[in-house]
Amino acid sequence: MKIAPQNIVTHELVGLSTHIVDSKDPNHVCMKGTILGESKEMIQIDTEKGTVAVTKKICVFDITLPDGTVVRVDGGLLRGRPEDRMKKRLNRSW
Repeated sequence: MKIAPQNIVTHELVGLSTHIVDSKDPNHVCMKGTILGESKEMIQIDTEKGTVAVTKKICVFDITLPDGTVVRVDGGLLRGRPEDRMKKRLNRSW
């Protein structure tokens, strides 16, 4: 399945560029990089300063898709293991 704004929450995120636009931790705001990996609660981002692990539920991400489209995603929607998230059906109210 091709990655699109409609299926970003249920898709694999590794390799996509991201920018944290809001966070409860002020040290994470404006952090940019490439997503290296993700677990149930964390996303690892490769930044200019090295690899940083951030908690999904406290951040809002701008994720750049391969076609250049930027999608803003609340990290709370990304919680859960990636393989389980792909199986889950979500109420798409956005």
